[in-house]
Order: sequence, then structure tokens, then C-alpha cells
Amino acid sequence: MNNEEIKLLLVKYITREADENEIDQVKQWVSAHPENEQYFAQLYETWQNLLYLKPEVIDEEKAFDKFSAANIPAPRPTRYRQLYKWSKVAAAVVLFGVLAVILSRHYSRNIESIREVAVNKGGIKKVVLTDGTLVWLNAGSKLKYNTDFGKKNRTVNLEGEAFFEIAPGKKTIPFIVNTKNYTIRDIGTKFNLKAYPTDSFFETTVVKGEVSVEGNVDNNAREMSRIYVKPRQVLRIYYPEPKEKYTYKPDDTRDLKNLNEIQVLQIDSARMNQYDGWKQDLLVFDGNTLNDISKVLERRYNVKIVMNDASLQNIRYSGSFKNISNIDKVLSLIKSNTDIDYAIAGNTVTITKNNN
Repeated sequence: MNNEEIKLLLVKYITREADENEIDQVKQWVSAHPENEQYFAQLYETWQNLLYLKPEVIDEEKAFDKFSAANIPAPRPTRYRQLYKWSKVAAAVVLFGVLAVILSRHYSRNIESIREVAVNKGGIKKVVLTDGTLVWLNAGSKLKYNTDFGKKNRTVNLEGEAFFEIAPGKKTIPFIVNTKNYTIRDIGTKFNLKAYPTDSFFETTVVKGEVSVEGNVDNNAREMSRIYVKPRQVLRIYYPEPKEKYTYKPDDTRDLKNLNEIQVLQIDSARMNQYDGWKQDLLVFDGNTLNDISKVLERRYNVKIVMNDASLQNIRYSGSFKNISNIDKVLSLIKSNTDIDYAIAGNTVTITKNNN
């Protein structure tokens, strides 16, 4: 590939328009040399920053003139020394130039064609996409897709949790779900996907069919090969935790075995409602920590839960709740089986230790 082909290929990848073959080409090019990885990282960061700009503030012609005048090719291993001859100013002009001309046009062209479905905390919403796919969105979730969805692509972006029942489609147009860190390709029909930004893990559960999961090429995704998840399997990937945020102590009760780990679990049909029962207003906990349970309850009942003792977060609880509209009843049942107490003031729930 020549320099222009490399640039256009990277742009297609960053804007999520690359097909599977082009994605593989990008990954090979990025991993071929540290210089390529650095160049890609700069492009990606500039694109993310550009998303926050309004298209009208970008002078495309001026940016294009600067880019043409600079005429500096994309870095390659054979020109490693030449890269360091660039000044920081020239590099910035080139990066902004190529992205301002190509990416801003992409952004301004598509910004009006993006549809977003958002669900507030405390709610659940069912959406029917134009190809017939059914999507249930859990509380505090967002789903984005283009208005031409189903014609040239079947790609959606998810933040939060959703259950997908995929409609049959052409094999040439796969159903793809992009999350912040992982990309899910549907090979079957029914699966649950959980990717809340506040959770410490990514999770997908396949009810019927099969999905493949792969990490996005950025600093947030875990390095891994593509993983295929089959019927009645759960894939859970724990996000690496920055070392500066946590220091292990010998007497720590924290559940360390689950950190920085990929788990694939086989489950029976009777336990499936633990992962997709929320569609029927069912909450199922099977040895979950109070920390994980509190996040679920915060989204379901639109409250803020505060614990005055860090050790409370590691208390585990098992139980199920069906159509309970009041968090007070849920907490009362948890209290009867654990050493906790709680108080509710408005939308704030304070959980304390029960020392009696």
C-alpha cells in the first residue's frame, strides 16, 4: 500500500466504516512497527477531539491547503529516521489537515443522520430496528445507529445493556454492535450484551446462535484474539485496573481472582434469567457482591447508593426479585440475609453495617 492508501484505510477504520478485511489490514499495519502504532494513536486521538467540534468551525479548504503544502507521507519503518526530522508543528498541521478534510466531512455528513435511543434510570425500552431486529434496552442505556441502517450496514453503538433478537439478513451485511472497548459480530440470533461504562467488566450472554467478540485497537481494550461465544455461554472480561488506583494488601478481602481476567462460563437454561431476566422486570443475583448489586439497583430504581464501609462491597448475596417497584422491599430482603442496615432519604440510600 502507498501512503495515501494507508491514510484512507486508517480513516475508514477510525470512522468504523472498514470491512473485516480492512480491519485486519489495519491491525497488521499498526502492529508491524512502533512508529505505525504511534502514528495511529495520534490520528485516533485527533479524531476523538474533532468529534467535539462543530463542523462549521473547521475551515476545510485552509486545512486542505496546509496538508497539500506539507505533503508529508504517513510514517513507515523504512523512514524511521525521517520521522524525527518533522517538527512538532509540522506534525500537528499534517494530522489536523488530513483529519479536518476527510473526517470532518464524514462527521458533518453523518451528524444529522444519527439516531439515538436513550433509556433513563428506572426504565426499560423495546426498540424495533428497520431490518426487523428487536432490541430491549435496560435502564441507563443508549443505542445509536444511522438512519440508513439496514441498507449498507447493520451497525449499532451501545452504551449500557441490551438484549438483541437479530432479524435474518444478508450474509454480506453482518450485524455489528460497537461498544467502547469491544466489537461484537452476530452469527446467530439472540444474545444479551452488558457494557456499562461504570462497571468493571464487559459481558455477553448467548441464548441462541453465536457471536464473536474482539477488542478495539485502542488503549482501553484488552489484547486478545477473537472469541466465539456459543449458546448458553457467558463471556465476561474484566477491565484492567490502573495500579495507581489499587495496591494489594495481605489482609485485603477483595476478590482478586476476578481482576484482569477473561472468563467463559457454560450455564444451563434454568440460570439464563440471571442474565436476561431484566426484560421481564426480574432481578436475579447469584453470589454477586453488594458492590455489583448496588450498581444494578441504582440503575433500576434511579437512586444513589452510598456505603460507609468499604468492606460492605464484598458481601455476597443470592436471591431473585420479580416486579418489585420499591427498592425498600429489595433492601429489606437483603438485610434479612446479610449483616447490613440501610436508610433511605429521598433518592439516596445509605448502607451501613449491622452490628447487632
